[in-house]
Amino acid sequence: MEKQSIWSWITTVLAGLALFTAGCQAFAAPYEYKGNLLDPPVPVSDFELRATDGSLFRLRDLEGKIALVFFGYTHCPDVCPLTVAKVQHALAGLDSADRERVHFIFISVDPERDTPEVLARYLGNFNPEFIGLTDDFAETEAVLKSFWAYAEKEQLPEPSANHHTQGTSDQAQASPAYLVMHTGRVYLVTPQRELWLTYPSELTAEDLQSDLLYLLKQKSS
Repeated sequence: MEKQSIWSWITTVLAGLALFTAGCQAFAAPYEYKGNLLDPPVPVSDFELRATDGSLFRLRDLEGKIALVFFGYTHCPDVCPLTVAKVQHALAGLDSADRERVHFIFISVDPERDTPEVLARYLGNFNPEFIGLTDDFAETEAVLKSFWAYAEKEQLPEPSANHHTQGTSDQAQASPAYLVMHTGRVYLVTPQRELWLTYPSELTAEDLQSDLLYLLKQKSS
């Protein structure tokens, strides 16, 4: 085979390999979301609740950005602090530009105890940039229903006077003996105000961060 023919053959083979590789990439497996995907996404109605700084927060204030919505309360013994910590860990792994495009909204389902000061202090222990909302429960309940979420008080047994000091009794009166049973999911709302993903309380920071990075990349490309 002449030298020119050999180079022509090699060039043809390389071109074929390039086309084959491009084809493989085109048919590569699509990204698999770690959260529970709603397809098609569900439009989320705008809402208005009081923020910890006294201002009125509206969901449309975050238009063009991703919102992570969570319903919880500061006296929650387990799910709430663990979930908020996971969200903080996931967001901490984003660069500053991406971080500015994601906002975490903590909506209290226990406004009786979660005063603006209490909620602001609680969230400040995780990230002072987190948005805390605490308003009349009737207003909050309407938002809960729009996310198909729920919250309901569960009274705890009254403590026996024989096993508590006076100081403890005073504290119990100041902080009613009840828990709030509530939906413990994180809801991802797109910049177009559509509910796209939900995450159970068992979510991992790594999974949430992976989905966020993918979404942020799609929006910037």
